[in-house]
Amino acid sequence: MDSVTITFIIIGGFLGLLFLGMPVFGALGSSSVVGILLIQGPRGLGAVPGVIYDRLAVFPLVAVPLFILMGEIIFHSGIGSSIFTATNRWLNKLPGSMGMASVAACAIFSALCGVSVAGAATIGSFAIPEMIDRGYNKSLATGCVAASGGLALLIPPSVALILYGVVGDESVGRLFIAGILPGVVLAGMMMGYIFLIGIFSPTAAPANPEEVTWKMRFESLFHIWPVMVLILLVLGSIYKGIATPTEAAAVGCVGALVIALLKGRLSWKVLHIILRTTVSTSTMIMLIFASALLFGYVLTRLQVPQELASFVLSLHLANGAVLFCIFTVLYLMGMFMDVVSVILISTPIFLPIILQMGYSSLWFGIVMAIACEIGTETPPVGLNLFVIKGVSPPSVSLMDVIRGSLPFALVETVGLVIFIVFPDLVLWLPNLLQ
Repeated sequence: MDSVTITFIIIGGFLGLLFLGMPVFGALGSSSVVGILLIQGPRGLGAVPGVIYDRLAVFPLVAVPLFILMGEIIFHSGIGSSIFTATNRWLNKLPGSMGMASVAACAIFSALCGVSVAGAATIGSFAIPEMIDRGYNKSLATGCVAASGGLALLIPPSVALILYGVVGDESVGRLFIAGILPGVVLAGMMMGYIFLIGIFSPTAAPANPEEVTWKMRFESLFHIWPVMVLILLVLGSIYKGIATPTEAAAVGCVGALVIALLKGRLSWKVLHIILRTTVSTSTMIMLIFASALLFGYVLTRLQVPQELASFVLSLHLANGAVLFCIFTVLYLMGMFMDVVSVILISTPIFLPIILQMGYSSLWFGIVMAIACEIGTETPPVGLNLFVIKGVSPPSVSLMDVIRGSLPFALVETVGLVIFIVFPDLVLWLPNLLQ
């Protein structure tokens, strides 16, 4: 059987199994095994353990469960309310201050947790009810948190960037550095959008009537100083070359435990929940990772990435047209699949095309993360939408959340276009610090 036929069989089988409701790792693994049998016969199955082990047994991947553990500890420490209080007090006088404070709080929380749903759930659980009580439009109140929660995919320590670094053979430390500026810019664009709403539609984002003194502002910083120290400790040690991302993640876990203990939030019951959630999340990610590696192995044996790259280049299309097609596919994948699956499936396919076009794999990792970030807040399967619906008051419908998130998805799309057109904006900081 020729390679083209086998390729259509395994990709069609994968999509068909997904449509039937099989988990992503099962669909990837099953179609990969069928592909190996069609290519090499039963003897080829002997390569499966080696393919999976060789790529899973790498030191950077240890950072994934460690950063997830760090985020879970911070999530249960109750520090999220202190972060929101601090950002809300410092932005108090600005139009749309509470919505802007929610975005800023999510951005800060993203620097503590590499998983987007954790930030959205933590900040949203108290920010959304408070905004609605103050007269905020329900869609705006929920949409700003759903969108800004996705910043965890971009702002280090992002689990998505770690996985891309392993699959794309790119330095995780450099990816972390490269993610800072785009993350700050996107957060600023979201806050700017809310600021404009506060000016031109004050009924949707009413002014904060609370009178805040400078003493109250500085007092709020006192409650979050351990968080800022932890962020500087983890990210600073990576940027200065003192520790690898994995070592910094271990330090971060210890620091998060100390913060939780100081706040009196760490009981045996809570610790059990933290560890159980960390194990289940990490296992899910690793299962998808292992099956995606096997799928990539089959595609490589069939020369699919190389042939696809050659075919695309032979069309002599403008780079802009090729990039438009790639990011349209990533955007559509993000609408139906989780971020981990999108990155692990699409990187082996699209990265060879990007490299042959002369672009940097470092740049592609960041813009791919932004595209995936948009996917977390767009229907029908944007995970952040359902998380926000779950932590919102009963009066908020899922349609309210969707209506609120779409304008922010458009704002982020504008940001994505900027970073595609001007790739040096992504590469400037890592090149400066190397």
